[in-house]
Formats: sequence, structure tokens, C-alpha cells
Amino acid sequence: MVPRIAYVGRNSHDSAMENKRGLVDDVPVEQVPIEVRVPPGFWQREEAHMPMPLTPMTESVMTVDRAFKQACAEHGLLVEPHLTSIGGWHYLSMQPVAGKPDAPPPPGWLMPLLLRLSPTSRERMRRSKEATRTHFADDLVDRWTTKWQPEFERRIAELRDAPLTTMNVNQLVAHFAATRKLADDGTLTHFRVNIANWLALADLATACRDLLGWQQTDIDNLLAGLSPRTSEPARKLAALAGKSENAPEFKEYARLYGCRSLTIELSNPTIAELPGLAWRLLQDQIARGFNPTTSADELSRKRTEAAAEARSSLRGRELAWFEHALARATKAYPVREDNVFFTIDGPNALLRYAALEAGRRLAHNGQIDTQTDVFFLKADEALAALQSSSGMQTLVVLRKGEREWTIANPGPPSYGQDHGQPDTRWLRSDLRKSTDAILWAAERVLALKLSNRTAAEPKPATLTGISGSAGRYRGTVQVINSEDEFDKLKAGDVLVCPTTRPSWSILFPSAGAIVTDAGGPLSHPAIIAREYRIPAVVATGFATTTLRDGQVVTVDGARGVVEVEA
Repeated sequence: MVPRIAYVGRNSHDSAMENKRGLVDDVPVEQVPIEVRVPPGFWQREEAHMPMPLTPMTESVMTVDRAFKQACAEHGLLVEPHLTSIGGWHYLSMQPVAGKPDAPPPPGWLMPLLLRLSPTSRERMRRSKEATRTHFADDLVDRWTTKWQPEFERRIAELRDAPLTTMNVNQLVAHFAATRKLADDGTLTHFRVNIANWLALADLATACRDLLGWQQTDIDNLLAGLSPRTSEPARKLAALAGKSENAPEFKEYARLYGCRSLTIELSNPTIAELPGLAWRLLQDQIARGFNPTTSADELSRKRTEAAAEARSSLRGRELAWFEHALARATKAYPVREDNVFFTIDGPNALLRYAALEAGRRLAHNGQIDTQTDVFFLKADEALAALQSSSGMQTLVVLRKGEREWTIANPGPPSYGQDHGQPDTRWLRSDLRKSTDAILWAAERVLALKLSNRTAAEPKPATLTGISGSAGRYRGTVQVINSEDEFDKLKAGDVLVCPTTRPSWSILFPSAGAIVTDAGGPLSHPAIIAREYRIPAVVATGFATTTLRDGQVVTVDGARGVVEVEA
């Protein structure tokens, strides 16, 4: 079962300020400046996954940058993402594997020659050709379904039921190492299958654009309802209608679906640590008449109609291309959302539980002041302290001061000069397709330029963004900056938030519409909203700082517009 977390010191939900600051003290902390070092290249703030600075504990166990690069190498990609912390805030840069990151792309005709001059590029070119020949991306999707997903499910179950409070120190250190290994394996697997997903979806998008002249919203209809893991928590919750809040079924639900992190940040609670949430959300489902069967049937109808429309316009080789691309995308599309619980959210929840147990012991021993101070230590520092009697209070105070300074000094939306995307026309077919696909996916998932916009004064009466899910809805705004504010959301409210993760999907049946600061049409909030058939506008840039609780807005998901009533 999910470990019961025994908190010492102040409660992690004591102050609304924690929504923005993360972890706060009972006494003010003096700001401690940190160095702001900007690497060469064009860097854009990564708001979709890390809207706030990470704590030292989270930063120390996160392997996103390394895993993403490794996955890109395995697929033979010529461009890859670089993720780094600049002044405590996280930024992303898409860079070629060879060449200077701050230099403009060379002329397209020159690229093939320059690629042959670089050993790294030559290896990527060789790997790309091999990946295309062996259908590597499609094989990864199959491996996820038949092998990796069951393995992660088993490993999560084993670690979830571990008796943390009765372990001796060596056992706890070993358990932490096992959860960290699970998280490392999960992060690499996450990007392996995500790239496979993006390659398949980009192929479908290209086919629909070139053959049919379709836009992204038209393509979304072909894949509607194909991400069942996203809606599974809400569907399983709906099956508990008529049960009492204290029924054994609710405890089992919390055990299976509560061990999920709600953000990448380990200091934030899991679903299981939000008492009464599942019961209240079930009441919202009942109030809004949520019916999973009806929703699934409607989405299936939409898929069928969209595919029939496409087929009626195509013949011969064009139809064969469409059918092949649709079959690949249909198989790959669920992997995008479904893998997150097993590769990211589940492992991160287990890391949090292990860190909290370490924090409980360190606080009991007087080595830190409160249990949650453990998140201001790096993982290796916390584990080393467990095996000694060293006091860590001075280091914790320093790190809190650095966090205070970081939050008080947010960086700009971007650093460096944007030289635009490379001209891929002269590249070999497989290289052109994969390069275009990864750049296409980065824009569709993150939409960084729109997501990083800041509001002008006076505040606008209309917010514009990207269509995440079609439909039109008028309702009352509730701004939810973090999981600490989930209890603010009432049935039918317009959920306004920085972004969401798949684990937030349990909230969606309660909401009438979704509006986010960050994310593109293939971001988590957009995909989840389409699964629940509720309107969504993403990449508004500043909805959470412009809209207020209680305002009435109309969300036009098809147009990507939010109209604010006076």
C-alpha cells in the first residue's frame, strides 16, 4: 500500500504562498544571490513542465537532459534538446549535434557536406539509416506495450508496498537507490517512446497536410479517445458511485491511483496525500453527469467520421500513404500519455516517499529542523547525513536563501538570438523526415514563444492562445497554481492553471473548460481535454496572472480564444 507519511514540523499546506514559493519557513530567509551563467545558444524558458525552480533534491535526481540526448542518439536525430538551469530557472535549447550552438544554420545545400565532416554527425547519419531500415521507432512502441509497461508496473508495485518506517538505515538507503534507479530507467524509456510517438504523429500530420490540406485540429479528430490511460483514473472513480467515503474500495483506489506525483517537483504531495480529494471529485462527476461510456462512444464516432472523410478524398498511393501513417499514429498515440504514470509520475512519487522518510529521521535526530527541509538537500547529501550525525541546518538555510533569491529574480523568457530552423531540403530522406519531425514536435508540445509571453497593461479583455480542444463554454474562473489548491475547483468551473500533467486528469471531469499558460496542441492539458471532450485553450502565456477567481469567461477552444466578461 502507499506509505503513510508522518509529517513533523509545520504542515506542507500551511500557507497559500507555498503555491509559488514551494517550501517556506516560519521566519523570513535572507536572499542569497546565485550565479547566472548563460551558455551559448538560443534558450527559451521551459514553462510547460517546470513553471517554478526545482528544489536541490529534485534537481539532484533529475536525468532529463542526459536521457533525452541518449534517446535522440538512439533514433539517429541530427538535432537534440539541451535543458539547463540559468539563474535557477529551466531553459530549453534545440541544437544541432555538430556545430556551434550560437551560430546561424548553414545554407541548406551546404548541410550534407558539413555533416560528413563531423564524426558525431556521421554516426548519427548511420544510426538514422539503420533505425529507418529496422523500423526502430515502431519496434519501441511494441516493446512498450508488451515488455516495458508490465515491467514498470511490477517494479512500482514492489517498491510502493515497502515498509519504509521499519527499515534500518542501510535498508532505507538501498530502497532510495532502487527508486532512483527506477526513475532513471523510467526517464530514458519515457523519451525513447516519446520520440517514437512524435515521429509517427509527424508522419500523419505531414500526410494530412500534403494530401488533404488539414490543420492540427482536423488531425486530432483521427486520434480522439485513443489515450485510455489518461482517463482511467476518472473512469475507475466513476465506478465507485454509490460507495461510502470509507469503503474499502476507496482505500484500494488510493493505493493504485494515489501513488502518482502531480508535478516533477518532489516536494509537492502526491494524489494519495490529498485527503478526501477522490471522494469530492466523485461528487463533481455525479453533479456534471459524467458518463465514461457515452464519452468513449462519442470519441469513437468522431474518429470514424474523420477517417471516412479522409478516405473519400484519396486514391491509390495517396490513400496507401494515409492508411500507413494513420495505422502507425493510432498505435503510437496512446504511448505519449500512457507511459507517464509508469515512467515518471509513479517513480517520482516513490522517490518523494523515500525522501520524506529520510527527512523524518533527520528531523527526529535534530540534523534538520523540519521533515520537508530534506528537499533542500541533494539526494546524496541526505543519504550521507542519515549515516552520520552531521547537522545540515546551515546548508538548508543557504539553499533556502538561494531559492528566495531565484524566485525574486525570474529570468527573461529567452536568452540569446533565435536564428530560426535549419533548411532540411537537401538532406537525405530519412534525415529530413526525422529532423523536421523533432522540430515539429517541440513546437506542438511546448509552443515556447507563445507560452512565454507576458501580459501588457491594462489587462486584455480577450486572451489568445492555441486551440487545445474544440468546443465553447461559459463559466466561472478558478485559478489553480498547484495541487494545494485543488479543493478550490468546483463542478463546472473553468480550470485556469500554468500547465497540467497526466496525473491532473482526475480533475478534468469536474471542469467545464481548461485554460493554461503553457503548452501546445500535443501538450498534456490539450490531449487530456480532448479525451474528456471539454474545451481547452493552451499557450495563453499569462492566463494565471491575468484572470481572477470568480470572473466569468467564455472559452472558445476551436478558435483558441478566452473572452473575459466585464
